[in-house]
Formats: sequence, structure tokens, C-alpha cells
Amino acid sequence: MAWDFETEVLIIGFGGAGAVAAITAHDAGARVLVVEKMEKGGGNTNISIGGFLSFKELTGGHRYLESLCSRVFRTVDPEMVRVYAAECMKNQEWFESRGARTHAYGGAAFPQLSGAECVEKRMVTGKNTVEENAFWNFLRSGVESRRIPVWYSSPAEDLLTDPKGAVSGAIIQKDRKETRVKAARAVILTCGGFEYDDWLKANYLKGNPYYSLGSPGNTGDGVRMAQRVGADLWHMSGVSCPVGFKAPEFEAAFIVKPPSNRFLFIDQNGKRFVSETDIHAYNFLVDVFDPHTLSFPRIPCFLLFDQSARETGAMAVPAIGYNRGRYFWSSDNGAEVSRGWIDSGGTLKDLAGKIEVNEAALENTVREYNLGCEKGEDLLGRPKDKLVPLGPGPYYAMKLWPCLLNTQGGPRRNEKAKVLYPDGTPIPRLYSAGELGSLFGLLYQGAGNLGECLAFGRIAGREAAKESLG
Repeated sequence: MAWDFETEVLIIGFGGAGAVAAITAHDAGARVLVVEKMEKGGGNTNISIGGFLSFKELTGGHRYLESLCSRVFRTVDPEMVRVYAAECMKNQEWFESRGARTHAYGGAAFPQLSGAECVEKRMVTGKNTVEENAFWNFLRSGVESRRIPVWYSSPAEDLLTDPKGAVSGAIIQKDRKETRVKAARAVILTCGGFEYDDWLKANYLKGNPYYSLGSPGNTGDGVRMAQRVGADLWHMSGVSCPVGFKAPEFEAAFIVKPPSNRFLFIDQNGKRFVSETDIHAYNFLVDVFDPHTLSFPRIPCFLLFDQSARETGAMAVPAIGYNRGRYFWSSDNGAEVSRGWIDSGGTLKDLAGKIEVNEAALENTVREYNLGCEKGEDLLGRPKDKLVPLGPGPYYAMKLWPCLLNTQGGPRRNEKAKVLYPDGTPIPRLYSAGELGSLFGLLYQGAGNLGECLAFGRIAGREAAKESLG
């Protein structure tokens, strides 16, 4: 085969996992090339909060991960859980030994699981700007300081294999020309998930529509490339998914986190369905299908709030997601009311008519909730410190949809980051890291994906650099 360009380790995707894999493979002595389909790197890594998973103590952290991953019906090999836990213990040191400072900002998403007290979420200490968070700035600078070449606006189209089935390179669109790149040692797929692929979402995720908060570059390219060389898939229904607002004027959605406790989530029948807790798994709460009405009565659902809540602060979080820097949500939500993104009504009856829910049901929902606030006991278990009654009108409502921080599914990999055939054997010279084929399935631990970018980015980089030259 005639090659247009040759390297030793080809990395497809320049986000967190790709950067860490590139740094690791380069430092192990391999010649590295990174290709990125977008005009600049970072992907979901750069538009996230920038938190990564760490542990205060390995045994407890391992126990927590085992409990978490067992909820995926034992699809994750115990050795992979052990390796991930061990690598997470190294995440803080990996940054700090390279000159960064880090700090803790949170803990376990599921404190009821064994070992939760050992879980720690950390961030790189530094300036977060509209352009870059501190986490991505550190990784990008590490790649650039090593003079590792990065081809931007150069999407990968297909993997290439030799007569024995080993991955030998890839077809890259560079400068609008098909470029055959030889990878003498290995290819590492770090090109993200499928948040912007409607076909994959419709086939693997329950409920419709799902919008995305992240990078539009995540269109499932790695899933399809891996499938074409025989890869098994796993965790395709696994997602990290809060609720958010999708405006027709913007490609990505806005993550919604009310700054006041004077709000409720209601369904299309005007009823509450959740204690309004802040979790990464709202897909389980909103993708309920009603076989009698043949509909998803919580897609969309509604954020209901009062005048005081409206004036407290922006309903959307401006610092997270692809829309960061593209739109600045008004501090009193007035601009969004004027845009028609938020409906308003002087009374609950007026608002019910505008959002087309049963007015009696809506009034009863607010009445029951406010009564629970007086008693200090919420029927759905909302914590007492968050029980704040809704005041008199006017009232406001905003449509909410399941909005993906990211997907977890993709080619299945093992503890050495090798992509696997359906029988569990490795596809020669093919690796993956990051959210493409994440070990997280049913439940996701916050900061776990960037922890995985670090852990399996390092593993993939090390293992790829060990491959013999071909």
C-alpha cells in the first residue's frame, strides 16, 4: 500500500484522552501524530467543568468503583475496574509532578455505595476562561511543548488494516484531500461519543429527542470506524445526562441549574415526578414511556418557578458546555422571557394555558408542594434545606429535555486499552481511551470521564508505544 504520511502512533481525536495518550506515547519514545476533525482541540474536555476523579485511599476507591460498575450487570471485567482504580490514584500526582497544582471540589455521586468516603473530585488550579479551562490548557500546552504535530480540520474517515487484520493506519481528510497515514506501531481512537448522531441516539437511547450540551464534533465517527474493523460495542445506552434547554437558534443546548430553590420540575400532565435533586442521570427520570398514551410525558418536561426565583439569577449555567462564550444568559432571565424561551403567566391558570398542561393539576401540584414545605416533609423526598415554597404569581415555565453531557458507549476495550472483537480478543494495534467506549454504563460518577481520559489515555499511550514497528 502506498502511504502519504508515516508515523508510529496515530491518535484520532485531540481532546483530553488524545492529549494524554500523545504525551505518554511521545515520552515513551514513539513518534506521534494527532489528527482532529474540528478547527481546534479540546472537545468535551475543554467545555466541561474540568474535574477529574481521584481517591484518598485505593482500597476504598476500588470498592466504590466495583459497586458502581456492578450496576452494569457485570459487563466490566474486575481487572479493568482494579486497573482504573489504581490509575485514578495516580491522577493527582501525574499533574502535580509536571508542575500543575490541583484542588479538591467534591466527592462521591452516590454516597450510599461502599467506599464513597474515599472518592475525591479534583480540578487543576488555574484560570478558567471562555476559551479554555485550566485542565485543557495544561494538556494542550503539554502537547505543544513537546512539538507533537496536530492536524486540525482533518477528520478520520476509515481505519486501514493489513492482510492479517492488524490496524496499520487510517484515511484522513487533510486539506480536503484523502491522505493515507501509516501508523507503524498503533492507532488510538480518542474521538469522543455520538451526542450529535441522531441515528445512534434513536437506536441506543430510550426517549426522544436527546439534545447535547457538548462538542458538535462528537458524531459517532469512532463507533463506526471501529465497527468496520470488527469491534464489539458496549455501554451504548450509558450516558451522563442532566436536563437542559434547547433553543432553536443554537446547535447545542444549555444546562439548567436554578440558582434558587423556588422551583419544581413538572411533566406534561402538570405533576411533579422528582425531588429536583442534581444528578448526572436524569435520563432515567424523564425517559419513561406511557404505553396508554403512547408518549413520553416527561420529554419535554417543564421547569416551573416564581418571580423571586426569576430575579435571583440565570437559570442556565454559562460556564459549562459548547455555548460557553456564544451566549450570555441574562441575570434576571428577562432576555429569555422576551425571546420566548421562557413562558410566563400572572397566575398558574394563565401559565397552564400557555404550556398546555391541565390547570387544575398544576394548581394542585403547587398547593401540595407548598403544604409540604410548611410541614417540612416533601412527598417526593426533597431535602428539608431545599424546601422553599413557591410564592404568588407571576409564574414562569421553561421546557426541559434530556441533554447529554456525553455518551459512554463505543468499542469495548480491556484493561490495556486494547479494542476487542466480539469474542473478547484484541484487534491488533488498535486502542481507545476517553468517552469512546467508556467503562461507565448504567451509572456515572461525576469527574469519572476525565479521570478515564487520564487513566486510559496513559495506558493506551504506553501500550501503543510498546508495539513493534510494522
